[in-house]
Amino acid sequence: MVLRGMAVCAVLALACTLACGVPGARAAQGADGSVRQAMAPARDAVSQDAASQSAARKAAADEAEAPAAGPAASAPAGPELRIGFSTSSLPYVDMVNKSGLEPRLVAAALGRSGYRVVPVFLPHARALELVRKGTLDGCGPVGRHTDVAGLALGDMYLQYRNVAVSLEAAGLEINALADLRALPVTAFHNARVFMGPDFAAMADANPRYEEQVDQRAQVEAFFHRRDRVIVLDERIFAFHRTRLAARGVDEPVRIHRIFPAQDRFFVFRDPTVRDAFDAGLRQLQESGEYRRMVR
Repeated sequence: MVLRGMAVCAVLALACTLACGVPGARAAQGADGSVRQAMAPARDAVSQDAASQSAARKAAADEAEAPAAGPAASAPAGPELRIGFSTSSLPYVDMVNKSGLEPRLVAAALGRSGYRVVPVFLPHARALELVRKGTLDGCGPVGRHTDVAGLALGDMYLQYRNVAVSLEAAGLEINALADLRALPVTAFHNARVFMGPDFAAMADANPRYEEQVDQRAQVEAFFHRRDRVIVLDERIFAFHRTRLAARGVDEPVRIHRIFPAQDRFFVFRDPTVRDAFDAGLRQLQESGEYRRMVR
């Protein structure tokens, strides 16, 4: 009996111990779960920060390896100048790519003084008007006979060599300006102004004289119409003729060099900018860079 009672007591004691231990275990498990839950956001934050840093390092590496933008990469970080250029005179101006011989030359000259050139492309007369109004800081090209009163004229930066061109098959003898009076002539836009008073008098006396803004179209029409003499810069004619020849449009021509070389200038609203352009132009010429650009 005594042994049986002791056994019962032992069983009861074990049951009590187990009963008390379960809540403690549950509490410990709950505490452990709470700690894990508390640590989870921290782990997540560390993981997200590491991911952000990795992404940032990758972006920086991508940016370092990416090719720099063309003109902007080497452009000076100084004051911005809006300079007007003509609209259609390859190879002097490439309006599509915002480049060409003249924009590169002006940007290089003014860049020596820290200026950054923003090219604006529009007809000569309109560009000159906007310089006077203060909308543009400068424009070009202008000729010796252009009215630039009140503006600052830069040094001569280039010579255009204008010529008259006829088809060899036409058999024309053009030896002087007067020979154009009786012929159908298509000249470049504003030739009356650029070519001087004698040329303007010929144009006024010639009922078949006309001017054309788009010089690519001027050269192409010359080969297709076959009845005209064109007046334009020899470099421009050679450029467009080469492109047309690649399309099978070409035939022998006569180049009539009856005009003197035409000096070309840029004009500026501010004499300080003009002086910077002239100084930069001289530096380009002295360094040999000018010759490489215009050849």
